[in-house]
Amino acid sequence: MATTAVTVSFLEQSIAVLRMQRGENRINPEFLRAYNGCLDKLESAPGCKGVVTTGEGKFFSNGIDLDWMGKEENAEKVPTFMEDFQKLLARILIFPLPTVAAINGHCYAGGAVLALAHDLRVMNSQRGWMCLNEIHRNLRFSPFLLSLLRMKMNPGQTLNRALVLGQRFTAEEAVSAGLVDKSMPALLVEQESRRLLLSWLGKDGYSRESLLNMKRDVYSDVLNSPTKFNSLM
Repeated sequence: MATTAVTVSFLEQSIAVLRMQRGENRINPEFLRAYNGCLDKLESAPGCKGVVTTGEGKFFSNGIDLDWMGKEENAEKVPTFMEDFQKLLARILIFPLPTVAAINGHCYAGGAVLALAHDLRVMNSQRGWMCLNEIHRNLRFSPFLLSLLRMKMNPGQTLNRALVLGQRFTAEEAVSAGLVDKSMPALLVEQESRRLLLSWLGKDGYSRESLLNMKRDVYSDVLNSPTKFNSLM
């Protein structure tokens, strides 16, 4: 029996862990369905106050499943898939709970965008790169994706190095560049992500309605940006 691509578990102190557990965690329609299903469960759990997202083994996520995308029988499905992927990113961006990406390993391309859509990020200091390598794959960003990335990155050299040059960032470099909030040894990434989340929640946590409205206001330019690609390549 195949492993479910994404699962969610509820822990003590009102924290949930959303776990991507399919190898490189390539993003394809099955991945999107599983991820959205987990977000549905989180929204239906009134006692949940925050969520940590992580992967397993060497990978957080290696991005979009280019093998799936490249199959002839999927050609007509690609535009809808890319639209659905951006809808998932928008959902994470304004999710009505605080979100932390526990980047356990390699975090590439669409996987890096997925991590950046979270409120906070903790990255493994011992293994893994964060890299937006679209430039090296002759791929382009939609206006929506560019708007999200500009919102989540420091302007100037970080944006230039990450997008134009496609730099691979270690955890320490990612912290210095403002791409992630903390760098931790491998065994402590998820633990520190939970601790960081609890520190922001404090005693009372956040009102879901207030957090949703604030995120909608803050990220309104991103949400209103077109999701259509001028060209994928």
